Amino acid sequence: MPSAGGSCIGLETEALIAGRLVRLPKHSPVIEFYGVLEEAEALIARARVQLEPRDPGLAERLYKLQRAVRLLPGVLAGSVDPREPLRFIEEAGEGLEQPSGWSLTGCTPEDPDIVLAMTRLRAGDRLVARAHSEGVIPRDMAQLLSVLLERASYTLYTIHWSLCAKAPASQKLTARSILELA
Repeated sequence: MPSAGGSCIGLETEALIAGRLVRLPKHSPVIEFYGVLEEAEALIARARVQLEPRDPGLAERLYKLQRAVRLLPGVLAGSVDPREPLRFIEEAGEGLEQPSGWSLTGCTPEDPDIVLAMTRLRAGDRLVARAHSEGVIPRDMAQLLSVLLERASYTLYTIHWSLCAKAPASQKLTARSILELA
């Protein structure tokens, strides 16, 4: 019986990894990784749309990160040059002030989505490590994806920090030490 889900067959599906078509269980960390990237991209997009009227410059940075995240499945497949998402990540972070402390989430309406996207990217990094340890993703590919995910996550953190640093004093939730937040 043909599958309505394309390459999904029962409890298995197919994924392109480093140029090889591989059949995997649907609970594979690779398949979870695809979902995590979709979630992160959607969160970045929602934050970007909310931020655009108030801060078009930061919204443009989020757009570049959104594009980078959208390319990561192609990097895993071996069909996208990893320098492409790296370029977007670097452009998004260029000239941002480096965080000099900690901040709580919620200093602006879009900030929670940025922090959630950051968290999803870190979860994606753990899934890549797990997929490598299970022998599904080659080591060099896993390391490459890990670097891209870490850099994208950190760039989101610098955007989060920038938003909180610019927030009105009544909404500012930043501190130089973690004890100041307690």
